[in-house]
Amino acid sequence: MSSALSTNKSFRDSAIVLRTQDLGETDRIIVLCTREHGIVHAVAKGVRRSSSKFGARLEPFMLVEFSASSGKKLATISQVVTRRAYAAPIAADYGVFTVAAVLCELAEQLVQNDQDASVGQFSLLAGALSALAHRSHSPYRILDSYTARSFSLAGWDLATSACGICASLDDLAYFSAEVGVLCQNCGRRNLVQRVTPISEETPSYLTALKAGDWETVRALATTPSLSVRSSRLMMEYAQWHLERPLKTLAILETES
Repeated sequence: MSSALSTNKSFRDSAIVLRTQDLGETDRIIVLCTREHGIVHAVAKGVRRSSSKFGARLEPFMLVEFSASSGKKLATISQVVTRRAYAAPIAADYGVFTVAAVLCELAEQLVQNDQDASVGQFSLLAGALSALAHRSHSPYRILDSYTARSFSLAGWDLATSACGICASLDDLAYFSAEVGVLCQNCGRRNLVQRVTPISEETPSYLTALKAGDWETVRALATTPSLSVRSSRLMMEYAQWHLERPLKTLAILETES
């Protein structure tokens, strides 16, 4: 639970349900990405009973407004109101569902690392889940764009339009999971680890993803190899900075 909460204090906030875990016979632990309180771990008592008034409102990917009282380890949820019901449309497509699961795992890790940015992270995740639910863009492109933007909010800005070491705008021919794109000179000097050659279009494509420039993303993504390889680069970048593997990547469907 966020350290911003004091024991036995009641509070109200907007939140996105990231994941759940059964507790006992009728209760469930709910992990929430909140607008004002960072990541909150809370218990929803009796939520697994058929008579529960808000069980369906506390499923992963739901955007809710809730009331709770804080405790030593877990807050206790007392009231929940649905604001956006993303669970059903996301769960209707397994590929979309797996992308949403990765988004939520990333959010949980990043907001824990930087609670001061929780408002921006909350809004960014809400936008990404909305785009998934409405099939606004390819789910993989949504994931890539979210990754670039969320890590930037967390303080790990991805270099896309200039070399991440010397800031050169020319000859961007490599990618490092540590900093992003690199020029020919810096890429060949082994100044950072895990350097990979990239195509000429990759920097422009990554820049468009980070900016949410969907027109440019769609135009460049017509080359399947560019979009698929860029997705792999983004996941390498994410795992490098989190310093741990993402569990949900194991269920992420591979793009064809």
